[in-house]
Amino acid sequence: MGNLLRKKNKSIINIYILAFLLLSFQLNTYSQTGGKIQGVVFDNKTGEKLIGANVILNGTTIGAATDIDGNYLIKNIPEGEYSLTVSMIGYTKTKIVNIKITNGVYKKINVSLDPATFETGEVVITADVLKNSENAVLRLQKRSGSIVDAISAELIKKNNSSDGTDVLKRMSGVTISQGKFAFIRGIGDRYNNTLLNGSELPSTDPEKKSFSYDIFPASLIESIVTSKTFTPDEPGDFSGGLVKINTIDFPAGFVFNYSTTVKYNSLTTGKAFTTYNGGKTDYLGIDNGTRALPTIITADKVVRGNYLPGQLQKIGLSFKNNWKTFSQNAPINGGLNMVIGDKIILGKGTQLGYMGSFIYSNSRETKLITQRNYTFQGLRYNYNGGNYSRKIEWSGLLNFSLKFNNTNKISFKNLYSQNTKDNSIFYEGSYKYADQYRQVTSIDFIERTLISNQVIGSHQLNFFNGLKINWNISYATSKRNEPDRRRYVYARDIFNPTEPLRFLLDQAIATRYFGKLKDHIFNFNTDFTFKLFNSPTMPNFKAGLSYNKKDRNFKARIFGFKNDFGGNFLREDSILKKSVTDIFQPKNFNNKFIQVTETTRPSDSYTANQKIYSAYLMFDVTIFSDLRIIAGTRYEQSNQNLKSKTITNEDLIINRTYRDLLPSINLTYHYNNDINLRFGYSRTLARPEFREMAPFSYFDFTTNELVQGNNKLVRSLIQNYDFRFEFYPAPKELIAVSFFYKNFQAPIEEILIASSSFEPIRSFENGNDAKNYGIELELKKSLNFIAPFLNNFFFVGNTSFINSNIEIGKKNGFQRNSRPMQGQANYIMNFGLYYDAYATGFSSSITYNKVGKRISRVGFSGLGDIVEMPRDQIDINITKKIFKHFNLRLAIRDLLNQDRIFIQKTPLGDKVSERQKLGRNISLALSYQL
Repeated sequence: MGNLLRKKNKSIINIYILAFLLLSFQLNTYSQTGGKIQGVVFDNKTGEKLIGANVILNGTTIGAATDIDGNYLIKNIPEGEYSLTVSMIGYTKTKIVNIKITNGVYKKINVSLDPATFETGEVVITADVLKNSENAVLRLQKRSGSIVDAISAELIKKNNSSDGTDVLKRMSGVTISQGKFAFIRGIGDRYNNTLLNGSELPSTDPEKKSFSYDIFPASLIESIVTSKTFTPDEPGDFSGGLVKINTIDFPAGFVFNYSTTVKYNSLTTGKAFTTYNGGKTDYLGIDNGTRALPTIITADKVVRGNYLPGQLQKIGLSFKNNWKTFSQNAPINGGLNMVIGDKIILGKGTQLGYMGSFIYSNSRETKLITQRNYTFQGLRYNYNGGNYSRKIEWSGLLNFSLKFNNTNKISFKNLYSQNTKDNSIFYEGSYKYADQYRQVTSIDFIERTLISNQVIGSHQLNFFNGLKINWNISYATSKRNEPDRRRYVYARDIFNPTEPLRFLLDQAIATRYFGKLKDHIFNFNTDFTFKLFNSPTMPNFKAGLSYNKKDRNFKARIFGFKNDFGGNFLREDSILKKSVTDIFQPKNFNNKFIQVTETTRPSDSYTANQKIYSAYLMFDVTIFSDLRIIAGTRYEQSNQNLKSKTITNEDLIINRTYRDLLPSINLTYHYNNDINLRFGYSRTLARPEFREMAPFSYFDFTTNELVQGNNKLVRSLIQNYDFRFEFYPAPKELIAVSFFYKNFQAPIEEILIASSSFEPIRSFENGNDAKNYGIELELKKSLNFIAPFLNNFFFVGNTSFINSNIEIGKKNGFQRNSRPMQGQANYIMNFGLYYDAYATGFSSSITYNKVGKRISRVGFSGLGDIVEMPRDQIDINITKKIFKHFNLRLAIRDLLNQDRIFIQKTPLGDKVSERQKLGRNISLALSYQL
């Protein structure tokens, strides 16, 4: 253990040294006089970034023109106070005043230009109004052609969001299920999608269509925007929301941020924590071979027919005797985060920008759990215990952007993410079907790896009135490795508490599982934006093509341990009363005692691929000067192919092709400068995931359920209707009311099935149809209207009321013909009060979150629905700037520390199915920002 800590500390010291050297180099290279102004110029009505706008620093000969992304940069500006004039043919000239320039400091000033329908005077704006990123995000939301919600990096930092789920649950209509999966407008992760800088990313969890947003540090994020209505230039497989993560592309100057965090959990830190002896590289979240399948095991199934007794004995001995868990005090949790970036001038008009980041987090969490399961016959089991989880997360991001001139740019974006959970789970209690008292132990180590590489290009040509071409090529690999998951049970007669516990030597209970899953994803898309006529009143057209291919290979092997023929463990001095380490001593693997046997089924491996070909055409036009129309259609042809075996070793082949036309229309009526009325209609879809179609089944120990796919699943089609009223009374302020209605054809839901093995089976099923509808209310408002002393206080809140109904029909075994959709909460509340004293560098916030009742798992064949109950969550964050470049942040998460409670509907009434105690989290972070 000491060696591991020394190695870990040495690695961290090396990181510090590297950061210091890079910092020293950059400071020497870029310590120059003069300041900089950088920003983006865009159309005030459409939000389109403008190319070729002139930006002049008044009273000087210094200026710049905007490039293909609407960006401009003016550098080497002497200290002083200036004004800036921005102009472009067809737009009203805009002047920004009171710009204070300081040596070595850059200012970011984004400018919006109004289309000039007749001759007007110039618009004068004070520079201070444009500093705030939250204000910039609201401007983006205001000028969007569709219905979107957005959150800025500023608000992410104020909330002290620890990961992406914390960010998303603060957005209107968003809830988080199982601590990690996003439900938007009451519908699950399968109906949502994620784009990074306009490119699709693979799921970070190959079991689900989900993405972990915490792999991006807040210092790299400019904004997160959630599109709630579909436009044809977006992927068609979402209905709840399309989450768009936008990262900084070209920093204005040298950027260096470093932070380190320590975290305390009231239920874990310094308390007894169950763990086991792992490998030497566990602190990296990577198994070094400690848990690998023994090399003596070949592709042949390990059963008597394939091996002689002596060979089976050798195979049994090849497994490490590492079943034992032990308890130790949990150390304090911690992490670090480093970001570095710069822009380098290579020549006239040519620039190279780079951004790099590294994040590392090592945390332990104890979750105390009471778990019960009921059927119409009564209680199935009643367990108490805990899930002791160590979570290792680290990621590296390295982006390069090369700007050749104002009309051509290529970016290279690379991401590596490692996300590992090392779990030790222990339950004890009554197992009614066997009239036993049981002690159940499970150990698993789950590695998730994501590698993503993108090449992105943007170009503008001189024909078709400034034809813009954007293209994106990406290749990603997503892996899930679960080596050597161990499970075993000790039991005794439930009616005889003095009877000693005996190890259950049963091949279905004492098991070791090895599973590997790998996805390869290739994506290409290109977009063309053009005008047929050079007139502000004529439409912009946009067309594009895309190709997406995903290949998956999954293989699992399961080994059980049983009493060999002739063995007798029922004697009073039976070895089965001893510890698990004593039981699996080498001397006990002989023809009278323990024998290993492989219980892998033919269905426990599968290969799959999916191909999607897409094309779209849309137009964007403003008529009558205040009605904006974005309309078009997208065509998607998809093929899903899966090959596996049935339990009886028969070939199972799924080959389904879908051809879908996905129309969309979005209307925005600009009632005046501050009020928008929006309407949207679209048709979208949701495809089943490979895991949901595959016949493979496994035991999920955290829920005590078998999980099994359904090869009869088909894709869902959704009709979406949206209406929204928006009022922007002042910068940074918003009042919005949204109504939505969705109709689902063949929606896919998780279900519970009763089985002859007395364990419930979680599977997937298409319903007949479903409806989802609701209202969202959102308010962002300064409190200075109450009294002047509240000038630094700001309120942010959103509330959603949602209803849904899914029609099951007469499918055998369903609990009822109709019910709410799985995961849909009837209400969602998010409120936050923020205080900022910019002059003193002090800020604080208190936020509140509550989610209504929602179905966690759907009942089936006599098993009632399991419903997650509401709980109140309050978070507090306090930040103080100390010295010039340092910030100190204190955060308290889940102040009330209420239990998570799940209720199961039964004929005997509502029963508590599960209760989870999570603990209160307190963190202290020190950050340095150059």
